[in-house]
Amino acid sequence: MPFYAGLKIRTNDDAATKARKQRVAGKLIDLRAALAHHFAAPAAPEPVDRLQTVRIGTWNIREFGNSKSGGRDDGESLYYIAEIVSNFDIVALQEIRADLDEFSKLMRLLGPEWDYVATDVTDGGPGNGERMVFAYNRSRAWFRNIAGELTLAEDGKIRAAFGERIKLDPAVEIVLPPGIDLSGTYDARLRSKSGGKVLDRDVEIDLPPGCTLKLPDGCSVVVTRNTPVVSPGTGKADIDLPAPIVGEERLRLRFPNDSFDDSLRQFARTPYLISFQAGWLKINLCTVHIYYGDDDDPAKMEQRRREIELLTAALAKKADGELKHDRSAFLGVLGDFNIIGAGHPTMAALESSGFVVPQALQSIPGSNVERDKHYDQIAFWKPDRDRGYVKLDIIGADVFDYYEHVYTDADEPIYAPQITGNTSYGTWRTYKMSDHLPMWIELRSNFSQEYLEAIP
Repeated sequence: MPFYAGLKIRTNDDAATKARKQRVAGKLIDLRAALAHHFAAPAAPEPVDRLQTVRIGTWNIREFGNSKSGGRDDGESLYYIAEIVSNFDIVALQEIRADLDEFSKLMRLLGPEWDYVATDVTDGGPGNGERMVFAYNRSRAWFRNIAGELTLAEDGKIRAAFGERIKLDPAVEIVLPPGIDLSGTYDARLRSKSGGKVLDRDVEIDLPPGCTLKLPDGCSVVVTRNTPVVSPGTGKADIDLPAPIVGEERLRLRFPNDSFDDSLRQFARTPYLISFQAGWLKINLCTVHIYYGDDDDPAKMEQRRREIELLTAALAKKADGELKHDRSAFLGVLGDFNIIGAGHPTMAALESSGFVVPQALQSIPGSNVERDKHYDQIAFWKPDRDRGYVKLDIIGADVFDYYEHVYTDADEPIYAPQITGNTSYGTWRTYKMSDHLPMWIELRSNFSQEYLEAIP
């Protein structure tokens, strides 16, 4: 359980500090009771011995380590977060920022039984300066010393929403047919910047027939490998090129370096795969924070869907290979998938390549604060596949809404003096806690009886 030494009333505390500590302590008592009821409610018909189970959670803790709306420097929200996290045995955390100072404070509150493993920060804008983190209670589960970041093969990368674009530097010229002027008013999405307006999304203008492209110096025609040729001598090949040079399967056009935008990409934030064991249950867990983009931009939505699809395909391939070495281990993927909902292509992408969202999670409302989005998910690869004496035995699953107990709507007058500018209370509190709710699943971890019965 967490340590709350910072809430001790000290002789030099003024009245306001004493009242605050008393209020936070009271909130923690209420939160602890709510958590105990929450985790007991969905359990099996008969009481469940926690020594026989492992509880796995996933939680996107909004911009953890950032300073927006004052960050979490006051320490109050860290107590609440620690209390929630302490109810898991293993928890995947998303949006942990590069600066781990705030996260280190959380780990100190959790106590010496807790440890964590984390990625470095994914480079580039889409990475958003975030780490992937697994925190775990060493008395309940242990790290099997296997970890890795998942990357895609060269022939299976994700195409960026903007597609493939050639940079129009001064050496590249689009020559329009005589009399054509493409200037005009077009539909566009805008945002304010420096007192003016800028495009918030690419505007694509169709070119009329008859346009030509003036190529920059340094271009070359590429005749691809395995093209049949006639050899006049050692190390020589006769190459026949059409005139004009038009599209053929064997030909390519190579531009100078740095002519194209970076259209083929790895994951926006690199997935993190860790191997754990709890009791008799071996489970490999991959945490993700999938590219978001924009809900109403079809190209960005397709990039999001494709990222999920390639993730599940890569994990399924890895899991199929791992079964040859350890068929008793399960593979789960969990985190913020930015999934729209059941029946949406993003959900279909998650449920591809043999991954299954357990029925116990499918009926849960959304995991965002409004409970209308299904961004966070937990899925397992071929959960019913024969793994000998172990199986994926689900005890319970749910989402916990902490805003019913801390930073409640009724609490707004307490925190109003801390809120500056035009920030609403509803938004402000998400930078203290989060705009996501923690999702969890509890699995049976003791298969000693099955093991003994399997002995011939």
